[in-house]
Amino acid sequence: MTKINEPLYVAISLDIDPDANNAVKGRYDALSSPVEQGAVRIEACKRGLQKILELLDIFDINATLFYEARTAQMLVADGVDLPKLSERHEVSCHSLKHEDYLGKVSGVPMEEASIEESITKAKEILEKIFGRETRGFRAPYTRINQAVVNVLERLGFQYDSSETVALGTEWKGCPFLLEKFDADLLELALPTFPDSKGKKMSSYLWAIFEGRRVSSDYIDATLRARETAKGGLFIFSIHPWHLYVDCRGKPFHEEQATQNLEHLEYILSRLKQMQGVQIIRQDAYLDHWLLS
Repeated sequence: MTKINEPLYVAISLDIDPDANNAVKGRYDALSSPVEQGAVRIEACKRGLQKILELLDIFDINATLFYEARTAQMLVADGVDLPKLSERHEVSCHSLKHEDYLGKVSGVPMEEASIEESITKAKEILEKIFGRETRGFRAPYTRINQAVVNVLERLGFQYDSSETVALGTEWKGCPFLLEKFDADLLELALPTFPDSKGKKMSSYLWAIFEGRRVSSDYIDATLRARETAKGGLFIFSIHPWHLYVDCRGKPFHEEQATQNLEHLEYILSRLKQMQGVQIIRQDAYLDHWLLS
């Protein structure tokens, strides 16, 4: 299967979950920071999601939306017409309550039966809200293990998008089987890559909003990937809440929030205009790849 004449495919994905969420010691589910308050907030998520979807409409971009089921329920209860807002986009699953499946922070790894109960419920909630099948999954904290993969296969998910892999000579962005878990589940991995100074970076855009990266870092990375990963998929990821609050839950000043939106708009604009690049939903890319 030759890819030499194909473009670099780029997907915009959103992890739609509670504001500044964090895992909590001793419990499976996540809370908004500061976790000592015991709250789950979605105000920044709601505002950010609406703004991002407006921008995607302006640039005529179809995206993949990984909804945490709890957040989707809260947004609907808050009067948001999620089916209408998400109409042109892929709807995928981002867990029930942003569980720490592996217990890395909580200290209480979830048993496979509990993981299955939780993801089953999340899938049912999302499919009821949106009236369509959820084909893809992204784990909270992008952490999966054998139990999670077993559950995803049993529940009929067609792909996972949680693994992070270095883009380069060994991997050029194409789907691959999760053979390390002895699974037939396909992985649409998140890329890591070196910046212009050789320092490792990821395709999550949160670093811009926290002042640790500039927009050109991501554009330059896309240009490099365009030359080395033709036919592959380069996935950008965004947390909608991160436009308006930092990872500790502290609201950005209005000037910073405006700059964050400008950074995102700049990236979308450049991607849309870039020759040799095609923006695509993750499910559409997978269908294209399977038929190639």
